[in-house]
Formats: sequence, structure tokens, C-alpha cells
Amino acid sequence: MRAARYHGRQDVRLEEVPEPVAGPGEVKLRVLYNGLCGSDVHEYFDGPIASSTTPHPLTGCTLPCILGHELSGEVVGLGPGVEDVALGATAAVEPIETCGVCPRCRSGSRHLCRLIAFHGYSRSGGGLSDYTVVRRDMVHVLPVGLSGRHGALVEPMAVSHRAVRRVGALPGDLVAVHGAGPIGIGAVLALRAAGLRSVVADLSATRRAAASLLQADHVLDPATDDVAAVVRDLTGGLGAAGAIDAAGAPAAVRAALRATRPDGTVVLVGHHVEPIALRSGSLIFSEVRVTGSHIYDRSDIDAVIGAMVAGGYPLEDWTSIIDLPDVVGEGLVPLRDQGANKVLVRLGAPP
Repeated sequence: MRAARYHGRQDVRLEEVPEPVAGPGEVKLRVLYNGLCGSDVHEYFDGPIASSTTPHPLTGCTLPCILGHELSGEVVGLGPGVEDVALGATAAVEPIETCGVCPRCRSGSRHLCRLIAFHGYSRSGGGLSDYTVVRRDMVHVLPVGLSGRHGALVEPMAVSHRAVRRVGALPGDLVAVHGAGPIGIGAVLALRAAGLRSVVADLSATRRAAASLLQADHVLDPATDDVAAVVRDLTGGLGAAGAIDAAGAPAAVRAALRATRPDGTVVLVGHHVEPIALRSGSLIFSEVRVTGSHIYDRSDIDAVIGAMVAGGYPLEDWTSIIDLPDVVGEGLVPLRDQGANKVLVRLGAPP
């Protein structure tokens, strides 16, 4: 079968590899779509980061690896012991594997397990292949009416959903979203589904256009707009209920702190390459909370799938489709250059 295998920095090769077989407790999928994200961009241009040149402590996997962790597939095989999944079902994949025994896993925070492994980086297999095998607990069968394109969006939209949830805003509140890439757009959609208003800021005209088409309440260009001033004007000088940094940029964090109301929450979900320099007064004199948001738990995934059924996650105006041989040139490169938003790689889905 075909697979896009990552051998190291700026080295992805389309190769023929053996087709996997479902073992005990596993499900075999014919991959339909796999989304590309900022993590893939960083892995390709700056890595290895999530993958490793030494065996992963939980899975033993090492480079080269098959990329792809945002995937959907058709169930085509069931390993021994799997009896509750129907052949032919369309499924989204929750791509994480955890140890299950550490204090974080046992306390209900398995998504923060220090030994976490990701399908597509540190497990055997990934979504950028014709077929892949995952554990039964990683499979989320989609309700009738949702497509493989929806399925490939479940994982990144769950990341956004958790970030919105951690803001803790109430219906009608205004939340600022800094960065209108896939996670920022997902935050806009999650805010709208929760009855919250949004202000979105991004330097990319392409991404601002997508935010506007998806009905963000206000869309700004931080190169020309004073985002913090606009947010304060929209809230009578008080500030937003919270903010989400999906840009991973120090300027976004500074703007978020300036424009968040007292006792509001700034959530960092975008990864910062460099340390963030902050003056203590920016926290002390406003009593703004600053916290992080890491991936998701299963309640986020369930919430996203439910909102998709209700029509809360449109597919048009922000996603584009490419084929497997074009992963780098038409996928990772334009994502790095912010000339694309959500890129879905079509594998087993019909044209």
C-alpha cells in the first residue's frame, strides 16, 4: 500500500509498505481523509519533534514513521475481541495512546500522560496511508449523515473545543481569538455553537476571509488594527471575557492580556517557539488568568461530533482537498506560508 513516510527534517517519501492486519482488540480502516495541521508543518520543517530517532517509551516506535493523526476511515477489518463495530462504518480516530497507569491517567487526565503516543508520529502506522490499524478505543463511529471529511475534522476541532471550554465564558460573552488557522477557525465554530461572540485577528488575508465566511462576528488585521482597543470598544471598556492564543505569537498574548477583562481567562493553545516575555503587572493589575489547553478529552470529541450532526461545522469556505502525492508541495508548504487553512488529503474517498 502507499504511505507518506517521514524520515527526518524535510524528508517525506511516498513509499510502498506492507498492508497492516488488525490484531486482538484492533480495527483496520481504509483511510478516507487525513487532515494536515500546524504540528505536521513543524514536524516537517523543524523536526523531528513529536516523532523520535529513539524508540518511544510506550510503543517502541521510531523513525521513519507514517505521518497523519487527523483521520477518518471506513472499517474494513476487525481483530479478535472486537464485536461492537460494524464493517463498512465510517469512523473518526482519536489518535492518542496513553499508559493508563500513571497518576495523570488514573486521575482522569489521560490526555496529559507524560508517555502519550500519537498515531502518525509515535505509533505503528498513520493516516497518510491507504490502510491503517488502530486500537478499538481510538475509534469513534460517526452517526449516519456525517462524511469522511467531517471525520477528519473531529480531532482538530476537539482541540479547539477544549480551548473554548477552558475560557469559561458564558453565552453572549465576547471572546477574542488570535490566529485564524485551523484551530482558530475551530474556536470560532465552537464559540458560535455555544452562543458566544467572537473577535478574530490574523495577519493572513486568506485566513481572515475564511473567518468572515464562517460568520465570525468581527475580523481584524493585527497589522493595521489595534486589536485590544477594538475589543475594549466592543465591551464598553471592560474587555473580553477571555481570549484564545491560537497563533503562538508573543504579540497575540500581549494583545490578549491588554483586552481581557478582570478575572477573565487567556488560553494558550498555539505553540510558542520562543519564551514569552511578560511583565508581572500585566497579570497583577488586571487579575487575568493565563492557562494552557492541551489536545482534548473524550467529552470534547463527543461534543464536536454532536455539533457536526446539528450542522455546526460546515465543510465549505475553509477546507481544501489534495491527493497523497501532493502532501508537501500543495499541503505543508502553503500551510507554512499561511496560504491555506485546513488541508485534507484524500485517500480512499471517491473524487
